[in-house]
Amino acid sequence: MAIVTSFLAGDWNTLTRRALQQAHLADLVELRMDRVGHPGSDALRAFFKECPKPVIVTVHGQEAFGGFKGSVDERLQLLHDAARAGARFVDIDWSLSLELGEVEPPCHRIVSRHELDGTPEDLEALDEQVREVLYEGDAVKLVTHARCTEDGLRMLRYLRRARGGTIAFCSGRAGSFTRVLAPVFGSPFTYAAPAVMPGQDALEPTAPGQLRVGELLGILPPGGLSHETAVLGVVGNPVHTSASPFVHGMALKHGHLDAVYVAFEPHDFDRFLDLADDPVFRGLSVTAPFKQDAYRRAKQVDQEAKAVGAVNTLVRRNDGSWTGTNTDVTAVRECLERAFGPWSSEPGRPVALPLARVLVLGSGGAARAAIGAARRLGATVAVAGRDAGRTLELARGMEAQAVAWDAIASTPYDILVHCTPVGSEAVASEGAPELPIPVDAIRSGSLVVDAVYRPLKTPLLAAARERACLCVPGAEWFVRQAAAQFRLFTGQEADDSLLRASFEGALAQGAGGAKRG
Repeated sequence: MAIVTSFLAGDWNTLTRRALQQAHLADLVELRMDRVGHPGSDALRAFFKECPKPVIVTVHGQEAFGGFKGSVDERLQLLHDAARAGARFVDIDWSLSLELGEVEPPCHRIVSRHELDGTPEDLEALDEQVREVLYEGDAVKLVTHARCTEDGLRMLRYLRRARGGTIAFCSGRAGSFTRVLAPVFGSPFTYAAPAVMPGQDALEPTAPGQLRVGELLGILPPGGLSHETAVLGVVGNPVHTSASPFVHGMALKHGHLDAVYVAFEPHDFDRFLDLADDPVFRGLSVTAPFKQDAYRRAKQVDQEAKAVGAVNTLVRRNDGSWTGTNTDVTAVRECLERAFGPWSSEPGRPVALPLARVLVLGSGGAARAAIGAARRLGATVAVAGRDAGRTLELARGMEAQAVAWDAIASTPYDILVHCTPVGSEAVASEGAPELPIPVDAIRSGSLVVDAVYRPLKTPLLAAARERACLCVPGAEWFVRQAAAQFRLFTGQEADDSLLRASFEGALAQGAGGAKRG
């Protein structure tokens, strides 16, 4: 595979200076000449001689996220002159391929087609139309716009079946993962935006959804991508705030594993799983709202998942089906066991977990895990959710007591486990995150576990500390379930200190939120 860094600027000097500064970060440099126009053959020749990497010259109009204002003849002349001056490739829109004609060797043509309005169902038909206007030695580049993860997976499926040398991926935020995975499925090139350099204004990406080259390099395994690279990822909606890609990615790099971890945000989980049928998809972290869907689709589930009726981890079996488990249950159980000892040493508190009363807030997959963990430890469990019907159904299914949301303050409990997204920066519409329950509903001296991990000190935990509670932050829950997932995905133990440092790094970079997984 080769990484192409694509540069776009308003003047020739800025364009070429930035390209030369960052040429070492990529395998090829693409000069997007849309705004510059023709700088003259001597200027082109001088740049190609100075640039240490092969150069692609591209002049796009509105058909391909470009802004070239000149005539067709001016565009074609620039490309021909670039080829004569020493460009390794020139990129021409398929509609102008025959007008451009052959270019002077050893330069080659990339004949590209961009579909800006979506990803058609019949991608093979688009491919065939482009191939009708090819010359010998040309490469095909097909870029469609992804409105959802499912579009991106259809593009990768097409790429797996496409003829060798086809460059293909999706634009748009929903298709960003295809820019990472395209080389696994056969694309020889993937494109990235310039890195952000200290003291310089960042050059804009040349297409929506384009990752910065530094970000892309940070995702890739140590040896780069290959056709055999394992694909892991987190599946949820929304999921762009999840810390999982950074945390798992760092753990994979530390283990020198040929694997990559990305985020998927599908509209329909069943459709997603049907499309993710390539053997390279090896494991998935599943978060809201798909944990019960994952449970239903798993061919085999372990006892933890069966007890709670939800799966947060899928591992592909040799026959292509999935095994489901729930590492949230293990994580919550470990959090409760480790915190209970020091908490229970105070007079007047339960001396054993079977004597404790646990109140779980929420009715989703995380709440199911918390209830299952507390029941495994022998505690008495009650659950409160804003949706009374859903809460009652959950309580009945898991042998817990249902509590009305407005009755939380009057409900006795020793341990409070918060499993709603309220209090997370990811769901705060305006201003600071909020408390999920009134302060006076937090029982003084109780043990409080929060599933939310961004911010690390949530409003709930801050208020609980003021009421002399022992607090377990969401970070602890997250790291423990991630360690268990890593073990299932790879068969190796994750470095605990690395996971914790990676998690802190993810939050510092702005990733993370209320999501488990």
